[in-house]
Amino acid sequence: MRVGPVEVLICTFPSPEIDQSVAYSLNEAVESGAVALLDVVTLARDPQGILSVRDLGDDLPDAWSRLVVDPRPITLLSETDIAVAAESVGANESAVLVTLEHRWARRLTEDVRNSGGVTVLHVRIPHETVVEAFQADGVAAS
Repeated sequence: MRVGPVEVLICTFPSPEIDQSVAYSLNEAVESGAVALLDVVTLARDPQGILSVRDLGDDLPDAWSRLVVDPRPITLLSETDIAVAAESVGANESAVLVTLEHRWARRLTEDVRNSGGVTVLHVRIPHETVVEAFQADGVAAS
């Protein structure tokens, strides 16, 4: 089975609704073939602190559910993953938890494996850290 690196992202928002621009941006990445969304879960906490969790089985809004490659349930996200995401969501806030495959990296991953190599580190550097490094070096980050 050909599968690129798979990653889980948790993005939080300071409002009870997730801006649709986020779904549109993910849609662009999916349509380009760069990534494939394997699973999506949305979380929202009301003013009283009650958390609601919606996944593909809960009739997510079309903007989210249509992004997923295969709408059948997948077991990559666990209850623990959802609990970790929930810890980041305060009252009147929301979050989206996505599992995505980096399809752009499929060939690289396969070539590394086929040549006997192993990826020993895969870390995402926070945006702010990269911007600060560019600024410290006098490079204009776009």
